[in-house]
Amino acid sequence: MNLKEEGRKHMQITLGGKNFIAPAPKARAVRKAIEITEKVDFNNMKAADLDNLVDYIVQLFDKQFTIDDIYDGLEADKLIPTLMACINGVVGTMGAKLEQFPNAQAEK
Repeated sequence: MNLKEEGRKHMQITLGGKNFIAPAPKARAVRKAIEITEKVDFNNMKAADLDNLVDYIVQLFDKQFTIDDIYDGLEADKLIPTLMACINGVVGTMGAKLEQFPNAQAEK
């Protein structure tokens, strides 16, 4: 998974030799990413947690591929880094926007 600069950052994933580009994430994707990071113990991950993370990526990419496409088309050592890059890509866009807000304390 990588982020490409094309006017804005696009998340892209390659599965089975085919590239998929995620549409611009909606606000719900940010909420879901935060919810996932709150619920999942990444040091003691269960199969259901992994399925939820992979399903989140499928939803993030607007169902251009399936959960099975990720499990069968992504190398094992790239699975967790890809999942984390997607989550960070969504939450990171929000963080960058929040940094643009003026500091309320400085105005007082």
